[in-house]
Amino acid sequence: MRYLHNAIRIFQGLLLLSCIILLGQTSVFAQYESAPASFYEKYSDSINTLSFTENDSTQLQGQWLFYQKHFLKQPSSILTGKTVFLPASFKELTGSNENYGTFVGYFKIPKEFVGRRIGIKIPNQYGAYRVYLNGDFLIRLGEVGKNAESQVTENAPKIAYFIAEKEYFTLAIQASSFSSLHGGLENPMRIGIAKTINRQFQQLMMSIAVVCGGVLGIGFFTILFSLFRGSKQRNSKSIFVFGIFIIFLALHNFFSAPYAYTTVTEIDWLWGTRLEYLFTYLTILFFISYIHFLNARYLHRLNYQIAMLLLALNIGVTLIARPEIFERLALYCSVFSLSVLANFIYGFYQTLKLKEPYSLLNLCAVIFLCVTFLNDFLLLLNWVDSVNLSFISSSLYALLIMFQQSRNYAYQTFHTEQLNNNLMELNRLLDQKVKSRTEQLHELNAKLEHQVKVDALTGAYNRRALNDEIQERFSETKHQQHGTLIFAMLDVDYFKNYNDYYGHLKGDEILKQLVQIIAKSLPPSAFLARYGGEEFAIVLQNVPLQVSVDLMDAVMDAIRQAQLEHCKRGDQKNIVTVSMGMACMDRNQTYADIHALMRTADEKLYEAKQSGRDQLKAA
Repeated sequence: MRYLHNAIRIFQGLLLLSCIILLGQTSVFAQYESAPASFYEKYSDSINTLSFTENDSTQLQGQWLFYQKHFLKQPSSILTGKTVFLPASFKELTGSNENYGTFVGYFKIPKEFVGRRIGIKIPNQYGAYRVYLNGDFLIRLGEVGKNAESQVTENAPKIAYFIAEKEYFTLAIQASSFSSLHGGLENPMRIGIAKTINRQFQQLMMSIAVVCGGVLGIGFFTILFSLFRGSKQRNSKSIFVFGIFIIFLALHNFFSAPYAYTTVTEIDWLWGTRLEYLFTYLTILFFISYIHFLNARYLHRLNYQIAMLLLALNIGVTLIARPEIFERLALYCSVFSLSVLANFIYGFYQTLKLKEPYSLLNLCAVIFLCVTFLNDFLLLLNWVDSVNLSFISSSLYALLIMFQQSRNYAYQTFHTEQLNNNLMELNRLLDQKVKSRTEQLHELNAKLEHQVKVDALTGAYNRRALNDEIQERFSETKHQQHGTLIFAMLDVDYFKNYNDYYGHLKGDEILKQLVQIIAKSLPPSAFLARYGGEEFAIVLQNVPLQVSVDLMDAVMDAIRQAQLEHCKRGDQKNIVTVSMGMACMDRNQTYADIHALMRTADEKLYEAKQSGRDQLKAA
């Protein structure tokens, strides 16, 4: 009974102590609620005065009280908080990121914003948190807990709103994290007028979305460019892989800090984190593939295959495991990047040693990209105090490569256009030359054809041309109702005697002069040809018989008037004369064929020669 009595007294004492503590806290909270001005005057040294304007915000930083291992909604007069300055990680405050507690801060805003809607922008924090304003719940991210099993974490930016009833207010932020890499409130918060906070937040998210969209467009352009370029062209495969790398780079940036995807999608945090890592792996996969295809010297096949295996392993684990597992696996596997980097440095050294061409812009972009990835990796390990640069560097890298490709494309287009213009000019000149040569060829062909038809000595048509001409005109006349065809043959009288006395050269000269005299005496439609030796033929079409006889008499008279000397004729005359036989074909006189017509004219010529020469006999 004595033990029972002592237990009851101990229980009563504890109950009384609890009541005293509760009454004490209640009195403090009552004082806090009923007389905030005096309360804040008491803690004036801990009040953070905020200076923001209508169009600008300020950081929600300064002096805070940190209550480790306690979740509070309001400041406590019983517990003693540790003075800290945010932003800060649990590791900085306690030595380990796996911790929880409450951050309490006292703030004063400008009087002109009392009664206005105020906004607090809370960027992504590593862990979960709940925010209380003057003891009232304001906003949360995930579910805070005292161990990893009770905590539900997320990773997204948030904005909290409240109406400032007084210029003084208190913020209590319960935070928990059970990751060995990050924890606490590491990223700075901002406070200002709600519309200003909204505008700044939207500008940030829109800028990220625009940049990611631009990078995505660059990726699709590069892929289409490689496809239209054709698989057989040089570097088409590496350009195609680079386009896919650019697409996953844009998706990686959209799903990485500051997590712009959370503002436009309802993707669960776990899958959002998985997608962030998956897009990171795929970005790295296609980037090192691009480097390998560009020049195998930059990434040895063995290094490339090991990297592919590690990436495949990480992708598989990320799809099925929790973030605590695949994040740690990614951290361990990232050590292999040192081998990849060393391989690239050695390969580039070989390029310089062999004096091979390379792109300085591409090299600078790759170095900048590797440095920023190294910075983010060290930031992930909390080895450096910096900010994430991968979004800026990767976007800039894509834009630099696009700039290079655009410049190369513009140069090649301009060069191709110049080549096309030169080719068109050469084709034009070639066409002119071809046209000129064709005209010359036609002239030569015409001359050749004329030479083939013309007697080389006299300039009159030859026997071959005569045969074609008389045959054509015979056929035409035969089909005409009132057509006529005259065929006359003439022979130089005593021409053998002329050659024997004057010589053959003089005889040739006489034949030339006779052709000139005869041609001048005939109308343009007449056809004059050398039949052979000293014999000539004249063809007239659609000329009446009597007119043809008169023309033949005029030809013979013109030869007499020329007074060409011929002293050895064998008769009383001493000039060159000709004998002529003529045959006429019309509707009254027909011939079976051209040979009959020509034979008749030849017979009439023979008759003229037998009956005294220097005369015309017509049939």
